[in-house]
Amino acid sequence: MQQMKKGARAQFFSTVSCAALLLSVAPLGAHAQTAAPSNEAVTIGEVIVTASRRAETVSKLPFNVTAYGGEQLQRSGVSDVAALTKQVPNFSIQDNGARTQASSIPIIRGLNASQAVLAGARYFQSPVGFYQGNAPITGAFPLYDLERVEVLRGPQGTLYGAGSLSGAVRLVPVDPKLGQFSGSASVSGGVVSHSKKNNYSGQAIVNIPLGEDAALRIGARHEYQAGFIDYHDVLKREGDNYLTGLPVLATPSDVANSPGVYFTQKDGNYAKTTGARAAFMWKPTDAFSLNLAYNYARSRGVGGNIDNSRFPGGPSPIDPRRTLQPTGEYERSLPSLEPWSRRSQLASLDASYDLGFATLATTMTYGKTHGQALNDSTVNLLGTPAGFYYTGTPANPRTVIPNAYPDRDRSYTQEFRLVSNAGSKFDYVVGAFFQQQRRYLGQFIYAPGADTQSLAAGGGSKKPIAAGGTYVPLYANSLAYRQETAQDFKDYSAYGELTWHITDAWQVTGGGRYFHQTFDQKLTAASSLFFFTLDERSGSKGNDQIFKLNTSYKYDGSNQVYATWSQGFRRGGANAFATTGGTLEPRELLSYAPDKTNNFELGAKGTFARIYYSADVFYVSWDKAQIDMQTPYNLTSVVLNAKKAASKGVELELNGPILDTGVNFNFGLAYAKARLSDSFAFAAGNGAGGVVANAIRGSKGDRLPGAPDWSGAVNFNYKQDLGDVGSLTYALGADFRSSTVNLLSSYSKNIPTRVAPGYVMLNGSVSFAHDGWEAQLYSSNLLDKRVAYANAPQSLTSRAKLGAWGDYTPVSRPREVGIRLTRRW
Repeated sequence: MQQMKKGARAQFFSTVSCAALLLSVAPLGAHAQTAAPSNEAVTIGEVIVTASRRAETVSKLPFNVTAYGGEQLQRSGVSDVAALTKQVPNFSIQDNGARTQASSIPIIRGLNASQAVLAGARYFQSPVGFYQGNAPITGAFPLYDLERVEVLRGPQGTLYGAGSLSGAVRLVPVDPKLGQFSGSASVSGGVVSHSKKNNYSGQAIVNIPLGEDAALRIGARHEYQAGFIDYHDVLKREGDNYLTGLPVLATPSDVANSPGVYFTQKDGNYAKTTGARAAFMWKPTDAFSLNLAYNYARSRGVGGNIDNSRFPGGPSPIDPRRTLQPTGEYERSLPSLEPWSRRSQLASLDASYDLGFATLATTMTYGKTHGQALNDSTVNLLGTPAGFYYTGTPANPRTVIPNAYPDRDRSYTQEFRLVSNAGSKFDYVVGAFFQQQRRYLGQFIYAPGADTQSLAAGGGSKKPIAAGGTYVPLYANSLAYRQETAQDFKDYSAYGELTWHITDAWQVTGGGRYFHQTFDQKLTAASSLFFFTLDERSGSKGNDQIFKLNTSYKYDGSNQVYATWSQGFRRGGANAFATTGGTLEPRELLSYAPDKTNNFELGAKGTFARIYYSADVFYVSWDKAQIDMQTPYNLTSVVLNAKKAASKGVELELNGPILDTGVNFNFGLAYAKARLSDSFAFAAGNGAGGVVANAIRGSKGDRLPGAPDWSGAVNFNYKQDLGDVGSLTYALGADFRSSTVNLLSSYSKNIPTRVAPGYVMLNGSVSFAHDGWEAQLYSSNLLDKRVAYANAPQSLTSRAKLGAWGDYTPVSRPREVGIRLTRRW
């Protein structure tokens, strides 16, 4: 296997060693009281999970699952999925801030072939299934009031369906408690480096008993993330409308030649997220229970965690009379601010009845989300061969090209499960599943003011550029391009797993899922600049099946070995675009096929000398790997299929006490070598009505983008009992990732692949607790490192025209130091 760089590896293990030493000795010198170990790290292997549809401890499940308790997540400051991935090796998401919730791809075991950075919602199905309890999640919700999080690595197709090609994540909320009035409230505030603004958050949860057999649980959370990116050279717009607002003229009487009015926006990339959850439980008998839950979340803000620190400034490529400012770290030169918003709702009904021999359960879920992200595409589109169409001739000195990406998603699911009670020779799970999902994805490109400016510059002539004139024709509200896609997907599935307990120590499980799926897509598009319209409809239907085989052997009461073969599946679909004209793409890109994974895994887990361990080796074969991308010349959004890819590696988890020091640890390390295992090539349009052969390529051995080869995390904590005064808990953690690439290694001659280096990031906290009160001093990104998570793709055509102006980088949030106060009752 390819090894990570020695310097990065040495830094990681050096950090781990220093952290262990620090936490082992520092608290002991401060007080003479006896240290009491924290229960969290010791009992992770004994966390009760329901990933197998039965309640079982992590250590006893014969497959790979990582579980984190809700209190552990809260103390680590995990409030979203991106933060969660930093705790889990071989699980990653490109963290560009809350703005990219709809476009970030969750990656487990390196299984991703798509561009890591895209502005709009993805057209294909996620490779990882996300669940709130038993309910498939539609949208994005903050993480709070959770019982636990379960991360299942590897395909989970038999129990969790087509949305779990590479794994599944279950966010299990705390259920209402019968006969108990309880709750908690917390507030926090943090100082953010490189920002004049502060983070803050607050949440409250209350559990209310309703008689003896019912209870209500209500929770709410609000969080503000302060901005830290300074935006330079922002073009002032009428009404501060950064989508369709016309540029403000420095000389209002000179429409043709007047420069714009520009300003700098300090700390511009803020985000606000508000979430609420209400859950009702009714349990009239020991055999029957009903749970009804409703989740709501709203996020909004401006921009993302992106800078372009290496832009040297100089004359503007649009208006050479204006000098653009040079940029440094946490700065970006950008003609337009980028507001965004998202609203999500999820309602679920869970009911179960114990029949004596088995439990019959049903889950009904309705979810919907809608959002819009504005992306400044000025640099990207002016860098294309047809970029001059947006500016006129002579060029509009106030050119700005905002892109709007609206999306909507509505999903209804119904599932029935029959789960046998444990203890017999044969255990089984059988079920039926139905899902209907309707999605809308839009792309709207605007060129505010280009029509009126070009008309004035051309002396009143409306002869369009395509006919040799100067006029830039636009639709109403300065719209230049419209693309709208409607998708309708239905899935009818039947699944089951049967476990044969051959002896008390040896078991074999076989499972399968049969499904019938239909997919319809309608795409309409129109361009005022390139004079084309599209009205395309495509669809597919088919039946398929996937399987699973697992066996395990317990060689003593607390240790076992296991072997698993499992399959995952993801639906196919269709693209649409112009097949004639200047921005044509080849017809061979119009559709893409389903993809499938085969996972082979050997592992061992258990407890040795009070240390819980879980270790495995795996090999995943990925057939017809789907790639969501933009074509290299026209930047057309398409999904296509590579031939074959594979990921192979190892995973290790350890947690428990460090001798008798009172220090506990949780350690994870993983290696996944994810590469193309077969070459492929597609033609693409060249932006001038022609086609470039082999413009989109992948070569055998190419690294898959967005995921590191090596990833790891380590956390230490020490709990010190102060008697009647209370207790102190010290915590220090580090997460590590090796380098990543932003595109397939040989993707295109026009868009070179770029590498983001590896990193180690530290977090720490000290907490004081007494009689239901807790005060925590915390710090994230303790050393205030600017980590480049990726490098956005930039074409050679764009760089030749515009230099480093479009060379932007998603980066980590700077150091935050804050205080969190919590009251529990």
